[in-house]
Amino acid sequence: MNGYSITKENHEIRAQSRSILTGNWGMAVLVILVFGIITGVGGSSGSSASGDGGWFSGIIIGLVALGSILAVAYTILVANVIDYGSSVTFLKLGREGKIAFENLFLGFKDYGRVVATMFVRNLFIFLWTLLLIIPGIIKAYAYGMTEYILIDNPNIDALSAVTKSKEMMNGWKGKLFLLDLSLIGWWFLCLFTCGIGFLWLGAYFKTNRAVFYMELSGTSENTEKIEPTEDDYVIEAAQKEIERINKEESDFS
Repeated sequence: MNGYSITKENHEIRAQSRSILTGNWGMAVLVILVFGIITGVGGSSGSSASGDGGWFSGIIIGLVALGSILAVAYTILVANVIDYGSSVTFLKLGREGKIAFENLFLGFKDYGRVVATMFVRNLFIFLWTLLLIIPGIIKAYAYGMTEYILIDNPNIDALSAVTKSKEMMNGWKGKLFLLDLSLIGWWFLCLFTCGIGFLWLGAYFKTNRAVFYMELSGTSENTEKIEPTEDDYVIEAAQKEIERINKEESDFS
């Protein structure tokens, strides 16, 4: 379609995710719990209040407005960075087979670029949502690979990461939507666990997304460049010498 493709069916992606999570469920649930606590703080700030009019109502409205501004600032400066860190955590789990809790905070090591990229992505989704809900949902899936692209491309800027996600997801948004939709039964079951089940479902969902990205981008293994050692150069030279000797022998035969 656009140089990117996925050969696996969604049920195979889900099976791979469950296999990856085997032996890692405890730490994965802990990551989702902390992720939920940190990212949920901002949403609890701008609660509505009612007064009986006059100057007191003005103060209440002002405090609510201030709380809303602080909540937005917290989301941009903290929650989005943790959101990025959760994607790092589960992508590394998919590639390395183990989960490290500290990866949840890796976004703070590349703070400026992460904040800018997540802000641009969410702003674009918000602006499309202002048109209609459906375009907003479509764009959310179009930009759904942005944080993973940021992880694998340490020099890419915010706008380029969002643009690359859009290009990568061209023709694949429906498949990712159906992958998410296939978990709807689990969402309903989690309602009967007083919400506790969402910790496990969140880990499953995040792993599905990571596997989807790995399959789409063809980067199942860690993409960090490994510099050749001196032994590698010696082995390469020896192989070339053997090839030269074999060629000379074949020329005389």
